[in-house]
Amino acid sequence: MKTIDEADLMDDIFMNLVASDPDAGEPVCRILLSVLLQTKIGKVNVHAQRVIPGIGFDIRGIRLDVEVEEYETDSDERIANVYDIEPHRKREDEFGRMLRFRQAKIDSRYMKKNDSDYSHLPNLYMILITDKDYFGEDYMMYTFKNRCVEVPGLEYDDGLVFLYFYTKGTKGGSESIHNMLKYLQDSRQNSAVDEATRKLDEYVSNVRRDPEIRGNYMTFGDKIDYEKQISLKQGIEQGIEQGIEQGKRELIESMLNNGKSVEQIVEFCGCSSDLVKKILDEMQALV
Repeated sequence: MKTIDEADLMDDIFMNLVASDPDAGEPVCRILLSVLLQTKIGKVNVHAQRVIPGIGFDIRGIRLDVEVEEYETDSDERIANVYDIEPHRKREDEFGRMLRFRQAKIDSRYMKKNDSDYSHLPNLYMILITDKDYFGEDYMMYTFKNRCVEVPGLEYDDGLVFLYFYTKGTKGGSESIHNMLKYLQDSRQNSAVDEATRKLDEYVSNVRRDPEIRGNYMTFGDKIDYEKQISLKQGIEQGIEQGIEQGKRELIESMLNNGKSVEQIVEFCGCSSDLVKKILDEMQALV
């Protein structure tokens, strides 16, 4: 493991330390996203190492390195955009399917039960930053969106974008993106060559100098591993509980569909009449 002075923002442990810092986390993510996406980023909420458990004990959950929620306006609490930022140095042959699965898990949290208004679903940007060129074209960024095969220019606005940033790429992008990717790869003062990277380096340097962070850095990886184990245990317990509740609901729905009365279902299932009536109302609303 690198020392804290050797670490850069491509190291997930150090990236998580910076993103979770109360002073550095939000401005660092705003600067990073504004450069990589070439757009202004407004009010954000940053979550480092956020866990999304599976829906059952045998269904896989995910852990997000850095998730950023951007609000519609500085005064509005409606989430307009979600950014999943994943610095990655490991070789993966199925990145497309991996990000597809992660996207589905992230999206699933933004629709409430019985909510049929899909305009609530925020735009989602799946951002993978890697030092390997998985597509072999030497571009510093590869952007993927769903499209129509028959009419390539036809817009398909589902609010989903997949972005792969290759830190050593030389084609496409812009000078500011190139500078940012170089700084992510080598997060040192001599790599801070423009206003955005110099500002980023100020926050990163402050995190490095923090005595408490320096003291805890070597154990931070162990902490993440421990939290992963706890999250897995909680996910299993939550999955079992959800599975029981889902099974009970399916049984009640089946009995209602077969003409059983509320009283008969309460006696058979041992549940409250309020629960049965609630499920009945929801079923009737869908008819």
